[in-house]
Amino acid sequence: MNFLKIPRAPIFWLSIHGLLMIWISVSHAQSQPLQETTLNPAAEITLSKEQALDFFLIELSIRENLPLETLREAFCDVKTQTIAKQYMVPSTSGKKRKNWLSYRANVMNSTRLNAGKQFLLEHQAFLTQLEHKSGIPSSIVVGILGVETIYGRNMGSFPVRDVLTTFAFDYPPTVNQASRQAMFKEQLRAHILNCVDTQSRATISALVLQACLMQEGSFAGAIGMPQFMPSSIRQFAQDGNGDGRIDLRNTPEDAMQSIAQFLLAHGWKKGEPIYLPISSEMQVSAIVKKLADGDPNPKYTLGELKNQKIISSWPSSLNETSPVLIVDLPRIEKDGAERVDYVVGLKNFEVITQYNRSFFYAMSVTEFGDAVVLSEGTPQKIKLGKSRSTNNGHRGHKQ
Repeated sequence: MNFLKIPRAPIFWLSIHGLLMIWISVSHAQSQPLQETTLNPAAEITLSKEQALDFFLIELSIRENLPLETLREAFCDVKTQTIAKQYMVPSTSGKKRKNWLSYRANVMNSTRLNAGKQFLLEHQAFLTQLEHKSGIPSSIVVGILGVETIYGRNMGSFPVRDVLTTFAFDYPPTVNQASRQAMFKEQLRAHILNCVDTQSRATISALVLQACLMQEGSFAGAIGMPQFMPSSIRQFAQDGNGDGRIDLRNTPEDAMQSIAQFLLAHGWKKGEPIYLPISSEMQVSAIVKKLADGDPNPKYTLGELKNQKIISSWPSSLNETSPVLIVDLPRIEKDGAERVDYVVGLKNFEVITQYNRSFFYAMSVTEFGDAVVLSEGTPQKIKLGKSRSTNNGHRGHKQ
């Protein structure tokens, strides 16, 4: 992208709107005769993708006291990530049926399980210490790292700078395009500031900044072993091994402690289970089906489910006021028949969905982590029939 040169002048006192007016006036004047540069402030302003990015950098430069030319140089060769756009908005030609058995089989494959057992063996002491300190079970930390990236083996190959820039200023046409672009602008802002913070602002280098911005991640811009989005890195990432820096790509201790901090910050309840089973008789109940609305936010209590005879007992760490939701797990049998299994999701289940809003994700993290910690190849908590242990493709983390 070729950026327009803004006249160097004291601009710290200008409002953002005023700066935009001046910037557009200068841009317009570069390509139009002098008598045609009159700008109507009330006119609707339409910026190209390049102009919108440049204005974003100008605003960031002012707000964060960063050298504008350094920012521009770090973004001088941005490329649209077409494949990432295709992944973000998949084809709508045919709606694929959700199948918990297939999803779980993808997670519960021998490669991932063996990698999990090896990771647990290598980091048992740290995980035990982390669980004692935070209350986050080792199985959940191991489960998230295994499902996300197979312990760093699959962290993505997309340049994070270009992915975030693409979605911030050229998000595919959808009903929520505006809100998604706004979200990715905030992620891009966070990513820039994360990279700026790795060096001194007084001597910031465009080359060093650009190298950090161009690190590889998922098609949505998630980074490192735990696949944190840039804003999550700013809020929750921590130095786990005490070396004075945070490296989610190469330092497992940083990744593990950051995951624990994320879960704690979202309300993890120490000592409470993640979900409770529902009796086989109630699996076909119309009441259960009605309450399973797909919303990961708990809207009911254990007491209410007890009154509906959905559940009759629970561990002593819970009580009648404990928040719950009904989790539906649709599956497709070998004969093509569609069935749904249900469990009662507790607060900790909802916390895991803050990492990824999918019920399948939260359930697979829980079962996979248990399988690794118990050194078993198949989960035992909820029996949904046999599943194949072949890897049908890894589902990436989207936050």
